[in-house]
Amino acid sequence: MAQKRSLDLNKVIDKASDLISDQGLKETTMPALARALGVRSQSLYHYVSGRHQLLSLVGAKRIRVLHNQLVDKLMGLSGTEALLKFADLTRNFILHDAALSSILYHLNEYGKDDAINQEITNLFTLGEKLKLKKDDAISFHALVGAVLGYVFLDKSTAFANESKEQSNENYHQMILRLVQPMAILQ
Repeated sequence: MAQKRSLDLNKVIDKASDLISDQGLKETTMPALARALGVRSQSLYHYVSGRHQLLSLVGAKRIRVLHNQLVDKLMGLSGTEALLKFADLTRNFILHDAALSSILYHLNEYGKDDAINQEITNLFTLGEKLKLKKDDAISFHALVGAVLGYVFLDKSTAFANESKEQSNENYHQMILRLVQPMAILQ
């Protein structure tokens, strides 16, 4: 008697995440995912409507992992300390999560109702609880945009000559200048 497969949505999402990390976003197709799972491509459509939804779900799951880490590490922190911790954890997570960084680069392809954008909204809600002085700080939207922009430059070779320490210091200076504008800029 043949053994019945126990495929579920989490296994599909996890394998897709592995494929993105190992082979890249472009190579992560429904047929490639089916081969990696040892199923027929048609079987995947019991769990997702297509590649677009699959990638949104992968991104959403990775962001939930980040969110949980942030909640754990930010407990009891506020102000600048919380902000820098939030920024550092987010940057490091995205730098080391090939699947999420690849999907975030294509974030403009997802609508507001897609799972990935719902999870990003949850991150924004968490970030707004950092208790920054509202009159001194830029919007959290701008802050997250700056973090993501910096991450994408970190992943490129544009600043390959910077040491890790220089990169971290420059990153912290950028974050602090966004929330505590220098008098010369005001």
